[in-house]
Amino acid sequence: MTVIDPESLIFEYRLRYRGTPGLEHDPADYPLRWEVAVSCPFPAPGGDEERQLGSAVVQVVPKAGMINLFLTTSTADPEMAKAVEMLTTDRPDLIREYLQDGGDLMIVSSFEIFPEYRGGRTGYSVLNAIVETVGRSVNLVVVHAVPADGAGVPPADSAEHEEAKSALRAYWKDFGFEDATGDYLVFFHKNILA
Repeated sequence: MTVIDPESLIFEYRLRYRGTPGLEHDPADYPLRWEVAVSCPFPAPGGDEERQLGSAVVQVVPKAGMINLFLTTSTADPEMAKAVEMLTTDRPDLIREYLQDGGDLMIVSSFEIFPEYRGGRTGYSVLNAIVETVGRSVNLVVVHAVPADGAGVPPADSAEHEEAKSALRAYWKDFGFEDATGDYLVFFHKNILA
């Protein structure tokens, strides 16, 4: 494990969007899909070379309580569609409480810190920086606390997969997330600023 100073992290944000975000957009075009690459100096802080240590994709839905969230998922990635289904079907109380008056919603579609950089709360530093930059107006953050599909991930029905899910839940709950339903956790942005 490489210990990383959070102040040395370098973030590259990418957003491609047509026009100005607003309620006049077609709902399917409404979410702002941010791709974030995170790197750090190598071999030590102040070094000349950078190495990527992780990445994330977050989708910010401005004024989420004022639009039909179902319509925003017609071209969305599957993770966003599942999160919106959870909010509208299982937890509409979260929409009423945190988004109804024009609050913004952030859905973490993917989040990865490469294994050699895990530890030392690097993931907390990365998510906090993302929320404090692209999510400054966000009232509610949703994360699906399950291991990402890919090489080295245990099969979905195995004991190892359940252990990995449990570890992810504990990790994000320590950050400040709370149970929503199923494997979904929610974070109320006001907690970050306190």
